[in-house]
Amino acid sequence: MKVKQIAILLLMIPALFSCDPPSEITLTIGDKKDLAAMIPPKFSSESLTWASSDSEVASVSDNGIVTAVGFKGGGGRIFNMEPASGSAVITVTSGKLSYSITVNTVLKGTVDIMNLPPMKDSYKDYFMIGNIFNPRDVDSLGIENEWLTHHYNILTAENSMKPSSISSSQDNYNFNSADRMVNAALASGLKVHGHTLIWHSQIPQWQKEMANKDRATALAAMRKFITDVMTHYKGKIYSWDVMNEIFTDGVGSSTADWKTSIRQENPWFAAIGADFVYEGYLAARLADPGAVLYYNDYNTDQSNKARVIANMVREVNNRYKQAYPNETRLLIEGIGMQEHHNTGVRAFSIRNTLELFKPLGVKVSAAELDLLAQSWSEFRGSTGSGIGKDADSTVTNRGLLDQAELYKQYMKLYMEYSDIIERVSVWGVTDDLSWRSGGLPLLFDANNKAKPAYYGFVSALED
Repeated sequence: MKVKQIAILLLMIPALFSCDPPSEITLTIGDKKDLAAMIPPKFSSESLTWASSDSEVASVSDNGIVTAVGFKGGGGRIFNMEPASGSAVITVTSGKLSYSITVNTVLKGTVDIMNLPPMKDSYKDYFMIGNIFNPRDVDSLGIENEWLTHHYNILTAENSMKPSSISSSQDNYNFNSADRMVNAALASGLKVHGHTLIWHSQIPQWQKEMANKDRATALAAMRKFITDVMTHYKGKIYSWDVMNEIFTDGVGSSTADWKTSIRQENPWFAAIGADFVYEGYLAARLADPGAVLYYNDYNTDQSNKARVIANMVREVNNRYKQAYPNETRLLIEGIGMQEHHNTGVRAFSIRNTLELFKPLGVKVSAAELDLLAQSWSEFRGSTGSGIGKDADSTVTNRGLLDQAELYKQYMKLYMEYSDIIERVSVWGVTDDLSWRSGGLPLLFDANNKAKPAYYGFVSALED
């Protein structure tokens, strides 16, 4: 009896461990699949011919790699209400044999963030890949959010290291939250970029009141604040945004003196004058000589703003070289291009800025990259800024494809300038938690699935 049962089981084994090739698959636009590994074994791999019924929906290579390319119709419709899709039949032939697989293409994410190759590894030959983190992402042992440790190798505190978060009154500090985050990142083997020391926004009341102090009092207070914070984190922070967004919006002329382009609402400028810039960076260098010192700003794709930044960096570094002729390092060693963009910002404008910054001899980082899947006017006229607005988004189906293509163009450009770009940091992981969530600006959706934007981001490596 036992012999008969064993014989039956042996006959069943092929059925248990084999399955019919699929006749239909679904891919997020931008994703690829090796169909050659899915067809019946009777096909000879040496004489296969592949064809697509609609290459604008799904294309296929000579070796059977299918790529979800697009959708059919509905490009102008709102993605959340009527997500577009497409369908194409991929046929493989070998002599008289043929086999077909239907490929459905969708804009919705289908692959979980943790089932994708680490982006930090994919781009390791070019630059670091970073993101932001918050207190919710850490525990006593390290980074608890496995998305961050899987894909990124440098983190920036979104808010917890800004002046208002660590110093409610002059000479008094609360480093508890920031310490937990920094220590967790280091324990998990990640670098930390410090953000930010001097700013006009998100600052405590005592710093706002510096605008009414005399120059000597304000200068001493600024130096001490920078020194206290950087000394506290000495040796732990890879790089710092010493100053953030000191220039006004709408700089009027490419020849404008940078000193006349500083925001009037900056309290340190009001009390000290333009010299606060050099003095702030000098205090930072003396406090932690090992840290890389950055200047960080937005709208760097706009030529006038970029030129004012370049003029400031050049003048400050020249002054430092004159004062410290034996010093081999620059005082301002890096420029952070925030890169909060929309579908109206083309790669060529970023290229122009990189060409402007390159002769300065500084490092450059794409410091806060996110890309609205719509124009600025569309975003501003619909949801506007704020987290948790992704469900109310007015982004269209076409907007998501445009976003993916722009991410690809940006990354190709960054790779081209990888001799000066040391970091590309995305400002958030999933759309729902983005500060611009209504514009669906990130690589992953609220369900932690890869969007077409992700595939655009990584496909730059293929060309």
